[in-house]
Amino acid sequence: MKALRGVLDAMAREPSPERLLEFTLRTTLEQFGAHSLSVWCRDHSTEMIGLEYAFEGDTLVSKNDARFAGLSRWLPMEDLWPWPEVFLTGKASLIEDIRSVPPFPLRDRLLPMGIITVLLVPMTIAGRLEGAVGLRFREQRPFRPDELELAESLANHAMLAIQLSRFADASREAAVVAERNRLARDIHDTLAQGFTGIIVQLEAAEDARLRGLGPESDEHVRRAQALARESLQEARRSVRALRPQALDDSTLCEAVKSLVDRINDGTGTNAEFLLIGEPRPLRPEWEENLYRICQELLTNVVRHARARNVVARLIFEPNEVRLDVRDDGIGFERARRPEGHGLAGVQERVDEMGGQLAIRAGAGAGTTIMVHLPRAT
Repeated sequence: MKALRGVLDAMAREPSPERLLEFTLRTTLEQFGAHSLSVWCRDHSTEMIGLEYAFEGDTLVSKNDARFAGLSRWLPMEDLWPWPEVFLTGKASLIEDIRSVPPFPLRDRLLPMGIITVLLVPMTIAGRLEGAVGLRFREQRPFRPDELELAESLANHAMLAIQLSRFADASREAAVVAERNRLARDIHDTLAQGFTGIIVQLEAAEDARLRGLGPESDEHVRRAQALARESLQEARRSVRALRPQALDDSTLCEAVKSLVDRINDGTGTNAEFLLIGEPRPLRPEWEENLYRICQELLTNVVRHARARNVVARLIFEPNEVRLDVRDDGIGFERARRPEGHGLAGVQERVDEMGGQLAIRAGAGAGTTIMVHLPRAT
């Protein structure tokens, strides 16, 4: 039982599932004096049993190791092989002499190592057979019932370590997806928003030029150039995962007001900013999200709403913070939320802050979008 206690102690103190698996398999190997071992796991998409790990030469390697290159890593499960027994009965299966079983690539690989006997020990989770540990020996030997019981216990701890490793991989993958989505939102909120402002100014410049208004046309071009420079700076900062420059240089209220003021510069839409309540500092990530959300919503008004008026309100109440953006444009049908408006990114940002997003819209009735956040500092 010393081996089992050692594994339990390792589980309590070892934070890495991969190192825990290595410790458990090494302990199993040493406890039974085996030459090497293999770990076989069920593939739930095919229900086949495939090689997952091997412990050879005092090293734990995965199925992707070069030593298995070109070999089929699946166990043959036809009745003429003894391998399926452990997976059919859920009990340890002893193959006394592998030289007597039909050949297949992974068995043939063991013969030059001098392997004669293989003990297959089942691995289960919640009563379901998930795989087996194959202990390899260079000599034939019997196993007492208590030895088989210990082997099964160690194999189940190995299965637990494998599951923990899978969960860790899934968490890392989820983190990668979340970071990718964050970067996609930031790129959209910098480049796409900046391009929209540039296009609006250039269109206004062209319109002024056609009407013979040279000075006005030049002014719109200068504004477009300024927006291009700002967008380039923002893109560089987003790649470095920094806050928007507007929030480095001013408060959230001042930054939002600056966004609104830009709408009034030659877009044909009258924009107004209202601050209600006593502003207070928020978490930096909340300020960035609120700024990006307001930027997205105001850009939507310019690009899609055909609105004459838009009002952005930042409201500080004792128990919540709200951002409202309301316009008198063409609106849209809620049942057919338009694509390309960046609302999915807005929803993701609101979800990250634990808030709520509310949309009031109707065809021809304008749009009101409200973000409600619980109080936080």
